Amino acid sequence: MPSRPRRSVTRMTLDEAERIVALDRDGTLDRSEPAVDKVVYEAHRVMQRAAIWGSGPGHPSRRRFAFLFVGVAVFFAAWIAGLLVPLVVGS
Repeated sequence: MPSRPRRSVTRMTLDEAERIVALDRDGTLDRSEPAVDKVVYEAHRVMQRAAIWGSGPGHPSRRRFAFLFVGVAVFFAAWIAGLLVPLVVGS
């Protein structure tokens, strides 16, 4: 199995990724070439991330959701630490 790049090599929009995946499903693309395989892999990755985060890469709502998610996670971590520290110190 060919190794996959860790970082994104190809920047593409969600529409481009959907078209590439559709061409791949139809069997139009030659997956034996490494360059084509990398682009198809990246298209699948863009679509999966869009499915998880709700939009394409670089979209403002996606960034807003990511910041909100991180903010809520930090809030809950601080809240749980605030509950547990007095219990541990008091014991």
